[in-house]
Amino acid sequence: MNKIAFVSTNKSAWGGSEYLWYNSSFRFKASGYDVIASVPRWNDLPSSIESLKSKGIKVYFNTDIPSYKKLYNRFAPRSLQYKYKDDGFRFLLDFKPDLVVINQGGNTGGIDLMEYCIENNLKFVTISNAANEAKWPSDDLNERLSSALPKAIRNYYVSRANLRLTEIQIGQKISNAMIIMNPFNVEYENTCEYPEVKENYFLACVARLEFYAKGHDILFQVLNEEKWKNRNLIVNLYGKGEHLNSVKKLIKYFNLEKVIMEGHVNPSGIWKKNHALILTSRYEGLPLALVEAMLCKRTGIVTNVSGNPEVIIDNETGFLAKAAVPEFVDEALERAWSRRNEWEEIGIQANKYIKSIVPEDPIDSFFKEIESLEV
Repeated sequence: MNKIAFVSTNKSAWGGSEYLWYNSSFRFKASGYDVIASVPRWNDLPSSIESLKSKGIKVYFNTDIPSYKKLYNRFAPRSLQYKYKDDGFRFLLDFKPDLVVINQGGNTGGIDLMEYCIENNLKFVTISNAANEAKWPSDDLNERLSSALPKAIRNYYVSRANLRLTEIQIGQKISNAMIIMNPFNVEYENTCEYPEVKENYFLACVARLEFYAKGHDILFQVLNEEKWKNRNLIVNLYGKGEHLNSVKKLIKYFNLEKVIMEGHVNPSGIWKKNHALILTSRYEGLPLALVEAMLCKRTGIVTNVSGNPEVIIDNETGFLAKAAVPEFVDEALERAWSRRNEWEEIGIQANKYIKSIVPEDPIDSFFKEIESLEV
């Protein structure tokens, strides 16, 4: 294998689901492989695209389509419209990669590219970064996935729960699946000290500002209760996203004076200030924010969704809310609050546990895994 193409099919925005393929592309390039990358033309293109180019990795935009086709699509019936893959994936035929790495923000978004690879005899692997119980494949998509996934060299998932849900969603065993870990943005051997508790306890909510996935509305409903408003607890929000103004508006609506918008901050900076993590996600893969918190010896108060219970032992390495609803988040937060004097020690146990699961260098692990494939 000499030529490899990394293709992101996540059309929403650049985020944690892009880290593995992005960092791996540099590793393959440095090891002598001929590497190209492809991404959707996001509204907000990250500087990472220029970083790829600076290392000699050519970048293609896979959602580009000629203007005349866009005009045609505005008036043509859906069945007769041009498809993105007709133009967006054509670069693969010119490059002729030995392997296409299809990166998905969820677990179904790469189906067009899977089929394109099959039609053109291109070998491929898939990466699924999340799975959502509330987003079920249609019958048509079910059949397409059921046909395409077995034809991949390998299908990678970031949690056992995501793999299991995907199998349930298509009603079929995915025998060529494997669990992998995304890279994180803190040191594996971390010296981040637990902050001194002076007047207040600080919780960090580290998540993109997107209600549907990350459930800030659930958290705010809990914090709107008088008991939480009266306690010496500050919640710092870290992240950006499409619901920035809506988040600000809801904070104002609930008069949550102890919820602070901090914007985007380096993870190591977050854990110099905060005593624990809180995530009220409706669905996940395995959140990097949780892995990073545990590596920094911080406990997590999180919903029992996707990969969260695979790294959190309830009441031992963190606290699990039974479901992503205010009632259960409140119950978990109450349990955590009653043991707030133990958060430092629980964080130490969390650190030991996450290291038993997550490799020190996920990029190296993925690099070796791809190199081992028979392509």
